[in-house]
Amino acid sequence: MGLIKKARTGAGCFVQIIGGILWIGAGLTVLIWTLYVLFSVFGIWTIFVGLLFAPITYLASILIVWFTTGIFPVIMLIPYVVSWVGMIIVGLGGAISGGEY
Repeated sequence: MGLIKKARTGAGCFVQIIGGILWIGAGLTVLIWTLYVLFSVFGIWTIFVGLLFAPITYLASILIVWFTTGIFPVIMLIPYVVSWVGMIIVGLGGAISGGEY
């Protein structure tokens, strides 16, 4: 019984690490991309405002890029969706490991 529990915990942690790497990597890509677009359109002060409201900037990044450039960012959907998939994978890894933290 102990070996199965350890294997389940290890597999869950491995899945959580993979999901975390996807989530953080793609999420930072989207955030930096959005900050760059804001900087190029509005100036340096928008970087500080975007970082101050980083969760909101991340959630609304597709809309921010779309409305500031006037073009829907189809290519930006890839890292945006990957970051959400990474969050789901982290949750699945937690369910696999079954740990109560």
